[in-house]
Amino acid sequence: MTKTGAAARPDLDDRAEDLKEWALIHSKGLSIAAGVIVVLVGLAFLYVKSQQAQARNASSALLQAEQALGAGNAALAQSDLERIVNRYGSTDAGREAQLLLAQTYYDAGKYAEGVEGLQKLIASKPKFIEASAYNLLGAGYEQQNKFDDAAGAYQKAAGIAEGKGDRDTYLANAARALTAGGKTADAVKIWSKLATDPTSPAAAEARVRLGELQAKAVKAG
Repeated sequence: MTKTGAAARPDLDDRAEDLKEWALIHSKGLSIAAGVIVVLVGLAFLYVKSQQAQARNASSALLQAEQALGAGNAALAQSDLERIVNRYGSTDAGREAQLLLAQTYYDAGKYAEGVEGLQKLIASKPKFIEASAYNLLGAGYEQQNKFDDAAGAYQKAAGIAEGKGDRDTYLANAARALTAGGKTADAVKIWSKLATDPTSPAAAEARVRLGELQAKAVKAG
């Protein structure tokens, strides 16, 4: 039978006493645990604040580099971008800087340096600019006459592009690289698909390229 009223109080009092004794015995351990939690929370807060400060500094530095580019001061822009990549490479602004830096290398004819930087960038999985990075990588390979690598990079860009316009543009780039590398059959497959899509921004060029390749094939035959 269940105890009620005053009869139940001894059990409650006993439990309270047991809990009090347990707390007294383990008070030192509880204090240490509470201290550890406070320290961890403090460290997490400082880490977040540090990351936020890094992101702000990187964005500010990137803006300055972009202004230097806009003013035609490529040497200063390149120096600024290199510094941003080295110091803030893990931030979004740092990844954007790497993309711009590769383009400045290309503009200076330093395609190998640009490609190397883009390969490192892509390895970091920069989702918001990954397609652009692959597309620029393809351009660097093309300039080095590595047409198979270029076509592969362009096709990867197309595979992860979010918009149809970008996707078709990257596919057109791949078709051009394949043609330059002598793989006209593969290029024709891409152009044929683009040519039959009236909504594709590359449709008009695709029809022209198909006509050129077909005329070339007839002449060769």
